[in-house]
Amino acid sequence: MTMTLKPQISIISWPAVIKFEGDDELCYVDSERTWIQDAESLLYNHRGNDQLIDSDGCIFDLERQNDDHIEVVDSGERIRLSDFIKQVRIHASCSHRCCIEKINFRSIAEGIRLIDSMNND
Repeated sequence: MTMTLKPQISIISWPAVIKFEGDDELCYVDSERTWIQDAESLLYNHRGNDQLIDSDGCIFDLERQNDDHIEVVDSGERIRLSDFIKQVRIHASCSHRCCIEKINFRSIAEGIRLIDSMNND
């Protein structure tokens, strides 16, 4: 699988996370450089309705094309902070973190940094 990068990739506010369809864990992506270099390994289990959520809360669909390329498409939607908090709590639960109900943050960017810190513990 190869990655198709369109000009809109530059509008992603990094870091970001990938939300895989049917998976409660979130995959942290620190930068555009990491995305470009590791897209194939990051998307090895791409199913079709996976999304990338950036630090501003913008949602990008990851669409498989007929030639097996993945295209990043701006959905025009933003995730609500309360919904992202729920997703991060579920992610933390999958990682066997305690006190997940206490997880809270004031921005999507802060939540994404929290996911990164969970991965580094």
